Amino acid sequence: MADLSDTPMSAADWNRTLAAMQVAKHQDQVVPSGHADPVTFAAAFFDEMDRREERAHPLQLGGAITEGEWKSARPKARTIIDRWLYEDVGAFIAPGGTGKTTLFLFQVIHLVLGLNLFGFEVYAPGPVVILTAEDSRETLVARLRIMCDQMGLSEAQKRTIREDVIITDVSGRGIKLTTVEKDVVMPSKQLDRLIIEIGMICPSLLIIDPMVSFGVGESRVNDAEQGLIDAARRIRNAVHCAVVYVHHTGKANARDETLDQYSGRGGSALADGTRMIHVLQSLQPGEWTNKTGDCLAPNESGFVLARPKMTWCPRQPHIYLKRHGFVFEHFEGVEPAEGVKAMVLKNAELLLQLLKDEWLKGQKHTGRTLEAISPIPQKVTRQALHRLLDDGRVISERVTGGGRGGAHSHLRPVELPMTT
Repeated sequence: MADLSDTPMSAADWNRTLAAMQVAKHQDQVVPSGHADPVTFAAAFFDEMDRREERAHPLQLGGAITEGEWKSARPKARTIIDRWLYEDVGAFIAPGGTGKTTLFLFQVIHLVLGLNLFGFEVYAPGPVVILTAEDSRETLVARLRIMCDQMGLSEAQKRTIREDVIITDVSGRGIKLTTVEKDVVMPSKQLDRLIIEIGMICPSLLIIDPMVSFGVGESRVNDAEQGLIDAARRIRNAVHCAVVYVHHTGKANARDETLDQYSGRGGSALADGTRMIHVLQSLQPGEWTNKTGDCLAPNESGFVLARPKMTWCPRQPHIYLKRHGFVFEHFEGVEPAEGVKAMVLKNAELLLQLLKDEWLKGQKHTGRTLEAISPIPQKVTRQALHRLLDDGRVISERVTGGGRGGAHSHLRPVELPMTT
């Protein structure tokens, strides 16, 4: 059989010839002369394609280290936001419905405008590109507008946001960064076109949301994740920006509220291949107070944000975020004893207000009857009541003429007048 590499033939010609061979085989026709059978021909075809690919993109070893390279090489990736975001591949992981996209938009505003983010300095402000396959462009634009209004930004700052936040909605269009070739996950042709488009913008950050929509599926979990890591690295190397995948927490991890680097849904390749991982979990009001010493209002939400993997900076502590509307506020964690104290104070305020409301309605309570109507557990109610009594905000007054077996005392908020 002749060496096919000696015969010039386009890929299209090879495809047409191979298709004809397969049809001939199914129809019991004679195989074209010069080829033993379709299987042999197909093997030769793919071998030739591999040879041509190798000639187009040959593997070459790096040369000796130049003097300029020796002097200019950086020991770590370029800082985008100090101790938060670097020119590398990262992942932002959270359960569905926690508001992770909204939190990322809040970060985007700070990055574009160069505003400190939760106390962390922005070193490389610039445009941000968002590829969304989940939320529509209209939805994201509306959230950005509301955030800008709630943050009190100027018209000039809002104009910068409109110009430098590039939102591309690819939902339902089947845009993939990877594909499967010969049972191997490879970068897709769409990735090359994407790199060209992004390179023209020169962004500081590319956000891909959600990650699962841009891969080849989860039937080969770690291969699919590693393929996306390779795709992100190609973007990073070509465009010199941070690339962050927005990813969902696994079901078990969401229930257990884990905060480690393997909290994401799927395999371990994502956690192992990324260099920055942020994990967000929501906190119940009691947990929030215990962790921060602060209290949540009925229209506020509390979150803990962990950074379990930060390759380019020292290990970072958890931070706590309170959401009011579309704006987030940063809180430092407190020692457990301080959190418990704050929790007792919060419950004491709640119990005092309940006692006031009951008193004004003419209802007088003992400790036992107050426990019966309290919205908090019995043990917690007793702790709160003891605190109110110790602080002198509630006193126990004796009842005159209560009758045998009746209550001999009742609880009165000191700021309310006695009644007869």
